[in-house]
Amino acid sequence: MKEIIEWLLKGDVSIQYLTHRELLCSDLSIQKQLQNRIQTEGFGARYLSMKRPNGHWGVFYYQHKWTSTHYTLLDLKNLGIPESCASCVEMVKRMFGECQLDDGGLNLAKSKLPSDVCVDGMILNYSSYFCNGESFLDKLVHYLLSQQKPDGGFSWDNKSLVGDPHTTICVLEGFEQYLRSKGRKSLMKIDQAKQRAREYLLGNDLFIFSSDKRYRKLTFPFRYRYDLLRALFYFAKQNDLKESRLIPAINWLIEKRQNDKLWVLENEHPGNVHFQMEEIGSPSRFITLMALYILKTGNWI
Repeated sequence: MKEIIEWLLKGDVSIQYLTHRELLCSDLSIQKQLQNRIQTEGFGARYLSMKRPNGHWGVFYYQHKWTSTHYTLLDLKNLGIPESCASCVEMVKRMFGECQLDDGGLNLAKSKLPSDVCVDGMILNYSSYFCNGESFLDKLVHYLLSQQKPDGGFSWDNKSLVGDPHTTICVLEGFEQYLRSKGRKSLMKIDQAKQRAREYLLGNDLFIFSSDKRYRKLTFPFRYRYDLLRALFYFAKQNDLKESRLIPAINWLIEKRQNDKLWVLENEHPGNVHFQMEEIGSPSRFITLMALYILKTGNWI
């Protein structure tokens, strides 16, 4: 384990910060020092440098994948860049001012279409992080709560009567980050919605037997897509790994570990990117860190 930690700490400053936060539980002063450097070094600084003069990354809020403002904000949040990052705070506030609909959802396209609940879940995730406690988040949460399907899942398809795993995990992550923020309204309703969505995933065996093989491939960044690693990381963050229905997925994760005790990046979702953070087929610091966090939280290591 010591050698793996040393290997992680040789990575990008964002990996160093996340390792100290998730695995080492280091003193907050150490964490803060590393976190502040994400804005000026490595991956975080590269993302920030690609912001255009009009404030956007890519062409617009959702154009194009994965270089748009939306996905760049999500990437920066997942790297652990400080919540106070001015470039991110500015664009989140602009997004809500320009794109929030009367019902609380957001339409990030230049059209009259209703919002996409999957996208709304991701927006709630990073917006709760960068704009902690803003009232516009409450309106978005109210909308998301109204969109839960009878089976407990959520779906991008407003007309569907059933959920899908992609949208469900995005909304669950959004609720988790929102509950950490100051805008803590409708807590009982959120807890009830989370429980129903949890049962949706567990009742479907985390979709481990799905015909979509990508669910069982190690991927990062996740983008909007569901997979087993992402689901397990969510359950670990909820300190909810004692559930027996998670055992097949935990065994899957353990079996994915290579002889060198690391995990390899197996897949990436096609689309334009600002730059490659890691290479397919090579040991992944991001995935290894998440896998170790999951196993550590569940007392499997």
